[in-house]
Amino acid sequence: MERRRIYLMRHGETLYQRVANEGAIGNGALTERGREQIATAALLFRAVRLDRIYSSPLSRSHETARIIADETGLEVSLEPDLAEITPSEELTASQDLTDIFRAVQRFFTSPTTGWDEPYLGGESFRQVRERTERFLRGVLAQADWRTLLAVAHGGSNNALLASVLGITDGRVFNIEQDFGCINIIDFVDDQPMLRLANFTLYDQLKVKLWDHSLDIILNLLHERGVIQKDRLP
Repeated sequence: MERRRIYLMRHGETLYQRVANEGAIGNGALTERGREQIATAALLFRAVRLDRIYSSPLSRSHETARIIADETGLEVSLEPDLAEITPSEELTASQDLTDIFRAVQRFFTSPTTGWDEPYLGGESFRQVRERTERFLRGVLAQADWRTLLAVAHGGSNNALLASVLGITDGRVFNIEQDFGCINIIDFVDDQPMLRLANFTLYDQLKVKLWDHSLDIILNLLHERGVIQKDRLP
């Protein structure tokens, strides 16, 4: 009986900003608090014998993965299939950030968002599920690892977890993924079992984590004068 494990993480706290080559709402770096969240989690991985580390190519995830890689001595492999759900660059390039985040907030939090609805004119959740499932199939087809870490995003993590749980319709984005969270997916003869979901070492019982992570970001951006919160829903 073959047993393998994937640790699936979300990147640490970040501020979504316009960045070259990362679309209209990419980001350049983790916040100071985001780096602290991941540095705390990285200490856990000192005790884990990881064989590989994969990351979304977006810099917020890549930076997260590098912090953990520094503790383990491994290199980070960039995996495009782990990238966040992608909006249309044409549609978002001409809008200000307040209007963009109004649309983002509705898409990620509305109970009526459907599997085939384009995200700001771009990908659908179903399409993201298909590519994260492709990532899973690809790594499971390789026999030279037992434990790996994959660092991605709130949306792509939801899609990958939907694939693992066999979910193909219904609500989308209803598995909270707090910043810096850790999920554990075990495979017994390549059959998946979700062992842990949305664990945050920096607040293990979620005592201070009541808000949706998107609301946390909106509050930070409003405090910095980047968006006008009174124009959001």
